[in-house]
Amino acid sequence: MDSFTRRDLEQLIGAAREPAVSIYLPPSGGAPDPDGDRLRFRSALARARDELGDRDALGELEPLARDAESWMEGGGTAVFHAPGFVRRYRLPVDFPELVVVGRTFHTHPLLEILQAPDRFWVLELGQGRVRLWRGDALGIARVDAPDLPEDMESVLGYEYLKDAELVHRGVRRGDTAARAQTGGAMGAFSGHGVGDYDREAPLKRFFTAVDEAVVAEIGPGRDPVILAAVTEHHPLYRSVTRIEGLTSHGIEASIRDWSGERIHGTAWPIALEAAEARIDAALALWERSYGLGKAEADLASLGSLAVAGRLRALMTERGRRLWGTFDRRTGALEVIRDGGDDPGPDAVELLDELAEIVLLKGGAILVVPPDRMPTDTGAAGILR
Repeated sequence: MDSFTRRDLEQLIGAAREPAVSIYLPPSGGAPDPDGDRLRFRSALARARDELGDRDALGELEPLARDAESWMEGGGTAVFHAPGFVRRYRLPVDFPELVVVGRTFHTHPLLEILQAPDRFWVLELGQGRVRLWRGDALGIARVDAPDLPEDMESVLGYEYLKDAELVHRGVRRGDTAARAQTGGAMGAFSGHGVGDYDREAPLKRFFTAVDEAVVAEIGPGRDPVILAAVTEHHPLYRSVTRIEGLTSHGIEASIRDWSGERIHGTAWPIALEAAEARIDAALALWERSYGLGKAEADLASLGSLAVAGRLRALMTERGRRLWGTFDRRTGALEVIRDGGDDPGPDAVELLDELAEIVLLKGGAILVVPPDRMPTDTGAAGILR
């Protein structure tokens, strides 16, 4: 089962075959439940067949309904079927269970996935261990970065051993100030305390060497990079870093003993803040554009603007479903129902249709939480 990418979205939009069946099954919660997931999928198939009016339809999906092993991964699933076309994707975000039969695939729930970063990095930074992790929406794995310093000694060598011994001596003599500044840890480097020794200087050299190796490893770009280090090391590392995508806050703890699942679960929400920043920028642009008469909220107007290629960006409301009719040639649309399930094969989900048209015309799409939407129509367009 594949994860979802922008290329996949383009294939779904371009698959002009009907009837197009879209099935969304959210995660079941807890441990994977392959038998329960297969039963839910069978129920969704039955609903799709009822809408199609053909009990023998969707035979290509029957093997999937029988194969328990293919459901072992758990998580959310999206399945798409049209004559001669079958795709299945594993989805990392939550969404409502949904079955839609129409002229085109229902892709609106997928758009928010594409707002998230394709990948992110976690820099595990400690004096005794340095690791680089690469993650995406579905998981995280350690990166083999041969040029990344392994620890402080590998950068400072004898100087580190000599300076660490100074700190050890200060602590062994019962230097309570040194203990307070090291958090009770032998050989910790932060602040000042043992004689006139400045323990920040070697740390800065070490952090600079780490930073140079990370920049060389991840290359240019603004992928989110999340620093995982004890609290007192965060400001010092930020004072030397050249990483463009370093997130505004990171993981303030040693993750030396953490599992990959725990690292991912803690880092992913921080990486998602990059998507929140895009929403902030879009809302600010909406406010400026609205004042200049270059913003639109009326659905009928948005339909005609979308097909004319006049929308620079479109914001749609997360979780909102507007069913109706839409003419992709003229942009004429009519709302039949706000919310609820698919009312039948003659109806389409209007936010889905508008978003796909804007994408095909080169515009940008953002899915926005309901409490942040600047309009009550479910959509907000910014004109070119």
